[in-house]
Amino acid sequence: MRKYPRNNFIKVLVLVTSIVVVNSFIIFTLDQNSKFYFGRLTTTITSGVAFAIALVMVYKYKTKQDWFVPHQFRIRQDIMHSSICMFLGFWFVAQLTWSFYDQQSPAPSVADILWLIGYVLIGYFLYSLLYISRKELEAHTFFIIVSIVTISLTYTVLVILSASSLLTFQKQEISVTILTIAYPILDAILLVPALFIFWIRRNPPTFEHKSLKSEQQEDISWILLTLSIILFVIADSGFAYITALNLMMVQKEAWIWNIFYNSGYILLAGALTGYSIFFPMAKTDSKKMN
Repeated sequence: MRKYPRNNFIKVLVLVTSIVVVNSFIIFTLDQNSKFYFGRLTTTITSGVAFAIALVMVYKYKTKQDWFVPHQFRIRQDIMHSSICMFLGFWFVAQLTWSFYDQQSPAPSVADILWLIGYVLIGYFLYSLLYISRKELEAHTFFIIVSIVTISLTYTVLVILSASSLLTFQKQEISVTILTIAYPILDAILLVPALFIFWIRRNPPTFEHKSLKSEQQEDISWILLTLSIILFVIADSGFAYITALNLMMVQKEAWIWNIFYNSGYILLAGALTGYSIFFPMAKTDSKKMN
């Protein structure tokens, strides 16, 4: 049975409590307009908190980077640091813009452009993490690849077919149709590395001595990262569905998917508190990380 450090249980407790408290403002509000308002407000706050934590943890990691990161890896890591911070920055501004300024703008709106740029940045970060972990792939990698890609493609096809069938029954701008279909495709692209990373990190290796690498493997930040991506995928799928069904339903039902967005941002923030574990290139012991 896999054992995790006690800190992980504390982290889980804090995250679950945060998810319950934040989403309670939406769930226990009876008025639809208030639900819509709190949905927008809380998602803006959670995305902002995740962005702030990313900035703090990246800064903390970079100030000690010279101690344990070989010089040849620093440029690649610097790009990764920038990509995760910029991703959350773009999504925070996009959420803020859509929530309070841009809801009536024709698609693609400023918020859509910012979200799409964010997809590129988080995609780069996830695929770079996968590249870093490539040596830890197991012998039956081919089966894993086929399974994960099949799941992602199946998800994409089902969402596109559902959205397309709904869009045929209403007159929509071509740009709205493209965006409605584009988001699930981009989600599927993110889902592939997220599932791969989870599979690679699901079991810690056995080490003769307790080391930084074993501590990295035992940290649940890998799991939190994958779960946050899955929650974003669910939220985007639901939001795309109601958009394709009827744009007027967005204000009535968007709060449901805000719950998933909030949970995703909170889990991602939790994952980023263990930011250093995403880079298994240390040369010194873990004391220098603290």
